[in-house]
Amino acid sequence: MEFLRYKKARGGYRLGVNIAGTFHDLGDCYRQYRDLAGRRLPGLPAALAAASLRALLASPGVDAFLDALRGDGAPAGVSALDGAALVLGAPLHDPGRFIGIGLNYRSHAREIGQAVPPEPPLFAKWANAITGPRADVRLPAQSQAVDYEVELGVVIGRRARQVAVKEALDYVFGYTVINDVSARDLQFRTGQWLAGKISDGFAPMGPAVVERADVGPPHDLKLETWVNGELRQQGRTSDMIYDVPALVSHLSHLITLEPGDVIATGTPPGVGMSRTPPSYLAAGDVVRMRITGVGVIENRFIAAD
Repeated sequence: MEFLRYKKARGGYRLGVNIAGTFHDLGDCYRQYRDLAGRRLPGLPAALAAASLRALLASPGVDAFLDALRGDGAPAGVSALDGAALVLGAPLHDPGRFIGIGLNYRSHAREIGQAVPPEPPLFAKWANAITGPRADVRLPAQSQAVDYEVELGVVIGRRARQVAVKEALDYVFGYTVINDVSARDLQFRTGQWLAGKISDGFAPMGPAVVERADVGPPHDLKLETWVNGELRQQGRTSDMIYDVPALVSHLSHLITLEPGDVIATGTPPGVGMSRTPPSYLAAGDVVRMRITGVGVIENRFIAAD
């Protein structure tokens, strides 16, 4: 199943689910499930009202509801949505933590002349950076070096504390596509990368969170980026220095990961700053990203205020 956050022409965002290629409103599915099964699940109505996938994953009893959808599909009486008419937001807009991983592809480290790091370099992005899979992204006035980075996003599904590498995937709910937009001139002003990572809209995400079982092992997924139709990035997760299980395990020994936390797992080669001369984004540029089995996002960059 794929979980998305959508709205129609009128009204606010709602949570939706794509089951076998058909879109349904998740709130409608829950109400029918509640009535048919005679079960009320605490926390779910509030999560659905807030259109919060994070809150949904943290709700008691959510596993029974999701298992019913996996096994039986949408309950009888739930109408399908016209996917083409939906305006998509970021599928997970309010993570408790948004953790970035730097220099995590061997070929990317080589292209920028960096050694393989002895452990994963970490940085943070904040929720203000998250925007939808088709939203415009405004270039910040204070930067002249805005770059693109396609990344596999990992969404945590249950609390993870000091988990072993061999068990780490059990704590992953699903995957999404993230553009870790980076203002390189701001990023490298100091030894901390934060300033180059946190501008509004600097994390387009989506189009959905695809459940782990539907993607399969994340060890050899293909990642691609096009800028104005030109293929710029092409890589595979098999080139990761620290793969998904290693990252989840490592982070769970530093902090307790919670449902709805997001990890951006690093980018393959081909970023703008590595080109000769460097090629940064300008107003009007369109960046399209695709990860096999996860989806496609496409964002237009627009001029600063």
